[in-house]
Amino acid sequence: MTDVNTAAPTASRPPETHFVTAGQYRACYVEGGAPADKSAAAAKPRAILLHGWIASHQLYRKCWAGLGEFMHYRAADLIGFGDSEKPDPKTAAYDPRWYGAQLKALADGMGWDKFVLIAQSMGGPGAVEFAIAHPERVEKLILIDSVGIARPPPVLGRILQLPVVGEGLFHLLGGTRKSLGDFLKNDVYYVKSVFDESVLDNMLRTINGPGGKAAAYATMMRMTSPQAVSAFTPRFSELKVPVRMIWGEHDPLFPLVECGRVMQKLIPGATLDVIAGSGHEPPVEAPEAFLQTLKRLVQS
Repeated sequence: MTDVNTAAPTASRPPETHFVTAGQYRACYVEGGAPADKSAAAAKPRAILLHGWIASHQLYRKCWAGLGEFMHYRAADLIGFGDSEKPDPKTAAYDPRWYGAQLKALADGMGWDKFVLIAQSMGGPGAVEFAIAHPERVEKLILIDSVGIARPPPVLGRILQLPVVGEGLFHLLGGTRKSLGDFLKNDVYYVKSVFDESVLDNMLRTINGPGGKAAAYATMMRMTSPQAVSAFTPRFSELKVPVRMIWGEHDPLFPLVECGRVMQKLIPGATLDVIAGSGHEPPVEAPEAFLQTLKRLVQS
């Protein structure tokens, strides 16, 4: 592992950055809230945090200091995103079960045997697959506005998912400042004021870097398209770990009633907390309310 930033995290300063060999691939994660000594390890639960499509560990950027107060966390860049490796979709499946296996490789590489698993949006299906395959390693699964109930994609998404022509169009349009900016402002955020050009710059850097567009398109089709999501939905009923859900009240992509409430009914014993005034990304749009809710769920 390589430490890049060792200063204590704050709301504006990111936590320590590490790279780890996770199975076949090199994965990036940031770490915070680590106990000062090993004897204090039991005082804070360990947690792995995952993000959604096109995003990275920066999803939790407004929560770094708050997260570290109540847990020892590692927020990872999923394989194919952020600063993690981006293998060719011809050799990498980029589907829920594949991501479940990558999560196991990541946890093994970190040396973490059991932990709280927190996953937002596209990170959800991979986390579910890991929890189904390895329930003994998941203390609690917390899903945030998770993919899992099929919905028609935004207009541009429908065009980019068309057979034959969709992939070519994605490589032309999918990594432009306008297309990504419009996606965030129109389809992700309910609180429009949280839009941040620096976050968009980072997304553009990674999607337009080596392998970025190929990974993004593969995951769009194999993880988030209506066909892929419909095939995955029955897996929720197989979960046997405690599941807690957090949902933005005004999620434009996966609405609370049509997705969150329906998903809750599919998962045995699941609870659902609603973050008022938030869209698809509560950690960005309502960080204080999100942290209060997450703390209660992690500690209960």
